[in-house]
Amino acid sequence: MSYPSPGPAGAPQPAAGSPYPPGGPYPQPNVLGRHPVPGQRRNQGVLIGIVIAVVFAIAGLVIFGIVAKSTGAGGFTWGLVFAFVPVIPVIALYLWLDRYEPEPTRYIVFALCWGAFIATLVAIFINTEVSHRLAETGVGGDRSAVFVAPPVEEFAKGSVILLLALVRRKEFDGIIDGLVYAGMVGVGFAFTENILYYGRVFNTLSEEAGSDQGLKGAFTLFVIRGLISPFAHPLFTSFTAIGIGVAIRHRSTAVRFLAPVVGYLAAVLAHGLWNGGASWAGGGQFIVIYLFLMVPIFIGMVVFALLMRSREGQMIASRLYDYVRFGWLVPQDVPLIATLRGRKALRQNARRYGPQAEAAAKAFQQNATELAYLRDKIVRQVIGPEALQTEKRLLDELRDRRSSVPFPPMPAFAQAAPAYRGLPGPMGPMPGGPVPGPMPGGPMPGGPMPGGPVPVGPAPGGPAPGGPMPGGPMPGGPMSGGTVGPGGPMGPGGSGAGGPVGPGASGQGSGGPGAGAGHAPYPRPQEGYPPVQPGYPSGQSGRPGGQSDYTSGPAGQPGPPGGYGPYPPPQ
Repeated sequence: MSYPSPGPAGAPQPAAGSPYPPGGPYPQPNVLGRHPVPGQRRNQGVLIGIVIAVVFAIAGLVIFGIVAKSTGAGGFTWGLVFAFVPVIPVIALYLWLDRYEPEPTRYIVFALCWGAFIATLVAIFINTEVSHRLAETGVGGDRSAVFVAPPVEEFAKGSVILLLALVRRKEFDGIIDGLVYAGMVGVGFAFTENILYYGRVFNTLSEEAGSDQGLKGAFTLFVIRGLISPFAHPLFTSFTAIGIGVAIRHRSTAVRFLAPVVGYLAAVLAHGLWNGGASWAGGGQFIVIYLFLMVPIFIGMVVFALLMRSREGQMIASRLYDYVRFGWLVPQDVPLIATLRGRKALRQNARRYGPQAEAAAKAFQQNATELAYLRDKIVRQVIGPEALQTEKRLLDELRDRRSSVPFPPMPAFAQAAPAYRGLPGPMGPMPGGPVPGPMPGGPMPGGPMPGGPVPVGPAPGGPAPGGPMPGGPMPGGPMSGGTVGPGGPMGPGGSGAGGPVGPGASGQGSGGPGAGAGHAPYPRPQEGYPPVQPGYPSGQSGRPGGQSDYTSGPAGQPGPPGGYGPYPPPQ
């Protein structure tokens, strides 16, 4: 076998015509970052989903096998029927609570299956073992039910909420999300536990007095557990969820650690009181405990959840008004996103123009809601500076989507929404009238914006009647060294001078919402928004056609999205 002869002695020389000079540094290969193969992330997600499904299936077969062995075939069947009855209504109520930014279906199913299979499997093994060690008969004796089952079961249920909060820390928004997951894991746990209890009563009474008596006994227990107290397990776990939700929204290390612990202890206490009343109190005493302890706690939790959802809408409105000041939204858009009535009105109006328009309206609302939640986390300083890139992306998506949304006629509740007061013009204040007090999210013009400079140029609301705004371009050109608007020199995420900036693309001033480039124009509703809307980039009075209504920003790199710097001061 022959081998090629060696090359010339010495260091290798570049080929003729090479751009690298002889004796110079040898070119190094490019150092590539992590570039996943196309579809790799999707394949990883599918693989993880398959693994989780297999684990849940195995756990479900094991726990159902244990329950069926304890209840018998007839007891398991009737227990399954009775236990399933309250599941759908309770799930529907929790999903109704989470209407501003619904949680993904896969995580809802994950929490439900965790409660039904994993948490119950852990609880039944520990409770049974402790009962045997305490010389108590059955799965849960009195002492085990009061002092062992509550901490074990609440830990098994609450751990999945903590897991989801850590895995989805950028999307887990606070208390409402925690309550929804608490409801799902509690419903799943109660479902499997009720099968065991109903089936055991049916089996015991059937052996003593026949199947008819067993069915009557199972139905009586169903009335107590399935109709009178179907929210027991979700209610207990809600305390843990509230603690985790409070921790998510605070920067303090002490709050982040103590809030979940306090919530867990409250859940254990409430669960122990409930089990103690059922185990040690007689029939009359149990009714007293139910009416004067559990019912007030349940009503208080319902009121608290509705109050949190109302404050959620107020927060969304407050954070969206930050973007109203920079022209990404007009004030009339905020009620269509931050109020449940407005969200419904926008979707119903879009449904008249077909599925594509309805999908565009839903995507616009979802995009703006996600942006408001992200903005709130930035203001609270509970998220890292990488959130600014996400904010910039959401702002770009908001601009692209707004042009394809057919907005409804302006309803009375939109006119009654908190008014946005722009910069005063020479002929008086902007249309919409003055508002008492400062705007939500920061002071009104006349003082610096929170954590950043005031954008140069006219207010997003457009020029006032009678002439241009007094905040126009400064003599000699734009101000130097300042950041104008979030994300770029021409408003939030905008392009260079002369490009369309603000909500939608150029040409919307004459076409109105729903007439953007690349989309079929929607019929304009009667008595809708006026053809010239505040913040639109072209077609404004006093401006040549096609010229942007925003002044050019300073030369150089665009400023950070949000216009307030990486971490605005807390509000």
